[in-house]
Amino acid sequence: MLKKITLAMLAASAATAVYAQDANTGSADNQSVQAQIAELKKEIAALQASQEAMAKSAPTQTQHGSVESVGTGTDSTDHVTVPTNMGQIQNFLFSDVHDGVIPMGMLSSSQFALGLLKQRNMYSDRALVFGGYLEADPQVWNGSKIVRNNVGTETGVQTYQSGKGLPITTANLYVAANLGRYVTAETTLAADPSDGYKVNAQDAFVMFGNLDDFPLYATVGKNRLAFGSFSGGGPWTGSLTQMLFRPGRVNNVSLAYYKDGLSSNLTLFQTDDHTSDFVYAAFYGNEIGKLAYGINGGYVYNVSGTGNSSFNLATNPGPSKTRIGAVNFDTSLAYDIYGVGAGWAQTTNKSDMTNNGYAGAWYVQAGFSPEIYGRSTNFNIAYNGAYNTNNLPITLSGNADKGYGTTSGATSSNNYKVIYPGSGVDKMIVASAQRPFFTENVLIGLEYAYMHMYNNQHTNAYTLDISVYF
Repeated sequence: MLKKITLAMLAASAATAVYAQDANTGSADNQSVQAQIAELKKEIAALQASQEAMAKSAPTQTQHGSVESVGTGTDSTDHVTVPTNMGQIQNFLFSDVHDGVIPMGMLSSSQFALGLLKQRNMYSDRALVFGGYLEADPQVWNGSKIVRNNVGTETGVQTYQSGKGLPITTANLYVAANLGRYVTAETTLAADPSDGYKVNAQDAFVMFGNLDDFPLYATVGKNRLAFGSFSGGGPWTGSLTQMLFRPGRVNNVSLAYYKDGLSSNLTLFQTDDHTSDFVYAAFYGNEIGKLAYGINGGYVYNVSGTGNSSFNLATNPGPSKTRIGAVNFDTSLAYDIYGVGAGWAQTTNKSDMTNNGYAGAWYVQAGFSPEIYGRSTNFNIAYNGAYNTNNLPITLSGNADKGYGTTSGATSSNNYKVIYPGSGVDKMIVASAQRPFFTENVLIGLEYAYMHMYNNQHTNAYTLDISVYF
């Protein structure tokens, strides 16, 4: 508009000058008038060039007129809301759904390094980038009187039945730095709600590589092992496959490949008793028109040392460690706003703690994301099952900041007798709805989680999940 007004004013000035010359000096020299017109044309051309230069340097506008913000994704209403768990995208299939930069707190922790590398070139080779994630989970829970695990200095029999709370469950600060074209470092500082919000380094690792130049890259440091997508949960409650089989964050070295939707990772680390261990996993996701599909599979040689409490218990039913491997598969299929998925994980060895059989878990889920009042809203339901896991602890959905779990069957490090048999979870249903409010960086979800134990006890949890990315 400014451009049009300015041009109109200049044109009017030219016409006025011509009229004045003609009215006052009817026989004025025509060359003088032509010179003035030529000078005005030069000024108009210069103004047009200046306007075009300003337009090119201005931020790109979306079709809805909103400016894309670097570091936090886009606020376009074309944005599709996908299932998240504890703020993170649940499935590798959905890792590229956002335009622009995905908030670091939303990246899947199982593929966190890859997520950072895929967008590191959106910044300069000497960039220092900050991000953050806050999560609150107001809850109400009720059900059977369940014997739970002891935490901190607790002694004796502790139970879990009903209550309500308003906890801040996650407070993370992310710092990433490009140290040249081929080196990127990242550190995540996390406040632990179960330990008085004590701050610790959740992730601290270095990545070597640049996906724009070569598909191979390497990582060194502490981060979550790349193994599994582990969908099948809700905004707060994780699936049984996740709670039983997902590795934690440990020191490791990895060599990985990514190109055209295919990700492959070989990761080396150590077990609790300092023997060599490894994980191999592959992920693939693709889109054909409105159809999208994804699949991943992986194998861990020994679950000991992966940082998963259920894993570690299964390998240690007595004074000596038992090697137990595990396999995992997840698959997803989506068409337009509709999607289904399934996953399975199982040990490859037997243990006294798994009824001398193979322990495993699985899930099936379905969801859809219609647009409601201008924003995509995700509805999701999942059914989980497990077998031979009655003595393996599961984190209970309620009292989120405490992280209470079912009993492991062992009362202390010197007593391996199962005194509360059948306390694990064999069935779980999670139903949820989630959508952005105010901005795409604020997700609010409602979740209902039902857990059924091997001993026929049960518990219900109702959660309002609030996730904020910055």
